Amino acid sequence: MNKIWKIIQFCSDKMKAIAAISLMCMTLLTCVDIVGRFFKHPVFGSVELVSFMGILGVVLALPYAHDIKSHIGVEIFVSKLSLKKRSFVDMITGILSFTFFSLVTWRMFDYAVKMMDSGEVSMNLELPEYLIIFVTGFCFIVFSLFIIKGIVENFKGMRGK
Repeated sequence: MNKIWKIIQFCSDKMKAIAAISLMCMTLLTCVDIVGRFFKHPVFGSVELVSFMGILGVVLALPYAHDIKSHIGVEIFVSKLSLKKRSFVDMITGILSFTFFSLVTWRMFDYAVKMMDSGEVSMNLELPEYLIIFVTGFCFIVFSLFIIKGIVENFKGMRGK
């Protein structure tokens, strides 16, 4: 089981690096476009590219953000519970999250296939949009695996291990 978690962690680390590169490229492209607009030569398709890079920046960083628990949580009542009860609440939340994101993942891939079959492309650059949707689906798979990891850890916490 440890080997599986290491592979998932490796994927998350690489995804995090690609997300950072995507955000840097997004910033650079925006700056170049602003300067280009000042000289009446904007970058053609910059809005599409920035949108795609923004999506990639968010979805590629999602598993890492979940793993380090950088999400916002309201724990006014949960923090007053014992460790076992907190683990139980976290486990139930994890199960519900896993169920939801499994459905989202399935629908992402279904939507990507429909977009691919229809030949849908972006408006200006005519880039295939289904590629971004497939990447989003893959990121949700990795994210869902991190949720499973959290469920397992909370189960161990409930058992006192």
